[in-house]
Amino acid sequence: MTFFTGFLIAYINYLMMKKGTDKSGTAALLLPLLRTLISAGYLVAVFFLAPLTPCDPIWLLAGAAAGLTLPMFFFTFLLIRQLKPSDDNQETEHSDNSDKGGDV
Repeated sequence: MTFFTGFLIAYINYLMMKKGTDKSGTAALLLPLLRTLISAGYLVAVFFLAPLTPCDPIWLLAGAAAGLTLPMFFFTFLLIRQLKPSDDNQETEHSDNSDKGGDV
């Protein structure tokens, strides 16, 4: 259960970063801090609520950590693909520079 909740938190973090990459200024700078606070807050909540469950707390924490970490790799890959300029744009920029008369 904590793995799937961690996955949901990671997805919410991804959506925040996806929207925040379009913006500039202090909002874009504070987004990683907010993302870290949400993830850490979830782990703290699991830690303090674990004694109320019949499960061993270490397994709940491991599930929560895995639920946050594993999807993060995939979502970070998606963000990088979104921010990376396409190969067509790079080739166009390169050919424009070579038409202007050589190396700069």
